[in-house]
Amino acid sequence: MSSHTNVVTPRRITGVFPIARTGCRQDWSEVRRSLPCVSVVWFVRVRPLYRERVSHEVAVNLLEQTTQVLEWPRLLDALAGHARSTMGAAGCRALELANDLPDAQRRQQETTEMGQLQASGEAPPTLAFQDIRDPLARATKGAVLEVHELRDCAMVLELLEESSRFVERHRSDAPALVSAAYPLLSVGPLRSVKTALDAAIHPDGSIKESATPELRRLTHQVQGLKQQMRDQVNQMLHSRRYEEILQEQYFAQREGRYVIPVKADMRGRVQGIVHDVSASGATVFIEPRELVELNNSIKVVDLEIEREVRRILRELSACVAAQSETVMAGLHALAVLDGISARASFGRQLKAHPVSLNDQGRVRLRHARHPLLVLSKEQVVANDILLDESTQVLVISGPNTGGKTVTLKIVGLFALMVRAGLHLPCDAESEMAIFSDVYADIGDAQDLARDLSSFSAHMIQMIQLLDQTDRQRRNDRDGTPQQWLVLLDEPVTSTDPAEGAVLV
Repeated sequence: MSSHTNVVTPRRITGVFPIARTGCRQDWSEVRRSLPCVSVVWFVRVRPLYRERVSHEVAVNLLEQTTQVLEWPRLLDALAGHARSTMGAAGCRALELANDLPDAQRRQQETTEMGQLQASGEAPPTLAFQDIRDPLARATKGAVLEVHELRDCAMVLELLEESSRFVERHRSDAPALVSAAYPLLSVGPLRSVKTALDAAIHPDGSIKESATPELRRLTHQVQGLKQQMRDQVNQMLHSRRYEEILQEQYFAQREGRYVIPVKADMRGRVQGIVHDVSASGATVFIEPRELVELNNSIKVVDLEIEREVRRILRELSACVAAQSETVMAGLHALAVLDGISARASFGRQLKAHPVSLNDQGRVRLRHARHPLLVLSKEQVVANDILLDESTQVLVISGPNTGGKTVTLKIVGLFALMVRAGLHLPCDAESEMAIFSDVYADIGDAQDLARDLSSFSAHMIQMIQLLDQTDRQRRNDRDGTPQQWLVLLDEPVTSTDPAEGAVLV
């Protein structure tokens, strides 16, 4: 522990907690001397005798309460900042927690392997890719994708190929990472789709004129017609007939047709079609009669080009739709890979290490530092936190601002981090337990809208916890003991000391 925090080792008394109706048997404690502190915080390991599926409403309330007071969303936001894609960042913010020890160990191994590859210069390709789930879904329903959407698909397919080679290259030295991104090993059938997209679309999102022979022919035809138009317009601009009529010697286009700028008071001297007027009203843009037929020819070929382009986009969209399941699986694998890469980069920023994991309740943290403090401060006071199988209640005492609440939050955050596959900012020789549930009652829970004082709000939260445990006992039949980590900051305070003492 830090030099500002005293740990009082309790004498264990095995008995039934006064609220025995919950079916919980726990180890309680009796302090050997008076506590030299202003406040007391607690680590309590509760072992429910039975476990059940609890109601959704209560479970969500307890989870939200715990994650908020531990600032878990803030930590996930910091993690998401290391992702390169929107899907990867969203996955970081919605990071699921492992349910058992093997799952947690697998996730930690993924992070470890990615960190080793990053350190050796063998990091995966840059995982900045577009979220193409919506275009894929529309293509599957028969929609014709726009050129830029197909361009995005082509870029994703290219990244899938590069990532597939990366995963294949590290089958032996990063097995957990390869297993997490296994759909990338099945992207071979997408090569023909990528070839078709690359043959038709420029990287800037425009259609190549070489996409089909017909498009090439039409493109050359319209280019020839436009050259004829430019030559004819230039002759008109420099002829004596238009010298006094023109506002300036240039030509423009309005609605895809070539026009010349004529002075407003001279428009009667030009036979043709008026397409526009300048903002000042001084210039009228007219398509002279001499240009109408050539403009019509250009318009007809432009329409034929547009039809050919739509036909090409329709064929390419159908090609993408035919492999949509493989593309979607690969897309999610890229997001998973991006999330693991973010976890490894985040661990490097925290100067974190992988630690030994157990499901026996042992917590042996050496030089543990609060991750959010590490992100915001250069110097952070580290703590040693020890909680073994024989210690069911750990009481921490000390003066105000001595670090008691921070220590509670460290343990709570670490309990969540190891289940999320994150490395811990502590010594590599540390060990952390996997707790199936974490509950934290920290800070002032006063809620005036619900007419709850600080004391009554804390009591209601504890009752919710006990009620959930009771529900678990009544419905679960496997009898497998599960461990909860309960973090209580200054329990039964904010009331008369004599009245509060009765509750403990």
